[in-house]
Amino acid sequence: MTEMWQRIADCWHVKMACGAAITTVTFLLGDVTATPFIALWVLVVIDTFTRWAAIGKKNLDAQGLKGSIWSGIYMAVIDRKITSETMRCQFQSKAIAYLILLIGFNLLDKIVPDRILGQDVEGLPNTFISTWLAFVELQSIIENLIEMGMNGLTPLSAWVCRKRESMTESTVQTVQQITSDGVQAVKQMTSDGVQAVQGKPPV
Repeated sequence: MTEMWQRIADCWHVKMACGAAITTVTFLLGDVTATPFIALWVLVVIDTFTRWAAIGKKNLDAQGLKGSIWSGIYMAVIDRKITSETMRCQFQSKAIAYLILLIGFNLLDKIVPDRILGQDVEGLPNTFISTWLAFVELQSIIENLIEMGMNGLTPLSAWVCRKRESMTESTVQTVQQITSDGVQAVKQMTSDGVQAVQGKPPV
């Protein structure tokens, strides 16, 4: 068996296919070994687990029972409140949506120059989507914990929501400012071009 895998590893076709796959993934998603990328998917896993725990707690409460997180999840699985098909579909939908967003913003980051009309936007698309998705996952985790009875976390959930909205508004304002500056620059260039054609000195 070891010899077979060694032969496969030494095959140039396999090396070429693996290299092409790694290059494609890196081009679409950026550095998948970077801490923000890994941390985001760790948050997704934690969110999934806390969702199961919240469902388990609700199931125990509905039956008037008490137990640990693990017993709650176990009972929810027995009562088919948690099914592998449902969880798989939900996780796949979230994973696909997140991957599409990460790919889209990563490609946008490659297209947009580092500076636009004097504004430094290097890494802005990637930073924005990674941070925004992280806030979404963090808020979902806190809401799951609140459903488990940790009502003291309600102010923290509101704080995370405000931070996410503030970040979104700030990014939108930056984009609007860059767009406005760009429109003004184009208008000025057009005016100067027209005056040059007419033989007038530019304003």
